[in-house]
Amino acid sequence: MAESTPTISVVIAWVNPLDLLTPGLQALTRQPVQEIIVATRHNAKEQARLRALFPQITVLPAAPNTPITALRSLAIKHARSDVVAVTEDHCVPDENWIATIAHAQSRTDCDVVGGPVENALTTRWRDWAAFLTEYAGAIRSATGNESNHALPGNNVAYKRALLDGLCATLERGLWESFYHPQLIARGAHFKYDPRMIVYHRRPFDFTYFVFQRFQFSRSFAAMRLQSLTAFGRIKYGVGAVLLPPLLFLRGLMTLRRKQRFVGRYLACAPLIGAYVTVGALGEMLGYFLGGGDSLEKIE
Repeated sequence: MAESTPTISVVIAWVNPLDLLTPGLQALTRQPVQEIIVATRHNAKEQARLRALFPQITVLPAAPNTPITALRSLAIKHARSDVVAVTEDHCVPDENWIATIAHAQSRTDCDVVGGPVENALTTRWRDWAAFLTEYAGAIRSATGNESNHALPGNNVAYKRALLDGLCATLERGLWESFYHPQLIARGAHFKYDPRMIVYHRRPFDFTYFVFQRFQFSRSFAAMRLQSLTAFGRIKYGVGAVLLPPLLFLRGLMTLRRKQRFVGRYLACAPLIGAYVTVGALGEMLGYFLGGGDSLEKIE
């Protein structure tokens, strides 16, 4: 059943260079969005540069070491619209992104809507390897078979009634993916729309992505610690030695099921193998020693 067309706020945690943020903001300012809110740990000089380029957006400053989770919560709390959409500072929304969100969220049987993440940097193998390592599960399927529940955290929109719980999750240092199962258990309606596309355009040099993958994986393990017993911590820490082949095969099987990029994935196998191995080491350290400051280092 349809309701009236909702107003939409877009929130972005800005931690990467300004030239990566600009294309996404240019795409958004051409669409019927109520407000764009950027929360950032960049310094005052960089904030002034952003305001000069896009005076219509809201820029919220935060401390230099503020993690992305807290930046997102800060931005969400300032949003005033019926629906809040979350994306990243290096993603470019499709030209119909806001219209697709509005159409889905105008229905009473949709509380959360998300869509695919596609690669915008298709020239270098190392960019493909990094993208497929991280987003094999988020790209569109050629078969049309998608799960409504597996929504990426950088391409998702929530009705206002769900925002308090989302912010509480983010402020605990957890990603949105830890909140979604709670919503599903409460009967919230999730929708996947393949037209709600964002294009990922972050270039990844090898050493940079290795560092980022390690920090992300360590912080993710630390997030899971909040719900693990001491035995579970040891079990997952020891079990991390099995992750490299399991993660590699999971990515391959995901792409085979989607019928996309299988050959490209195999061609990138040496790089992807290195990335999943580094990720496994990060998870192991996270389970045994905690996250440290890894969440603050993620970009």
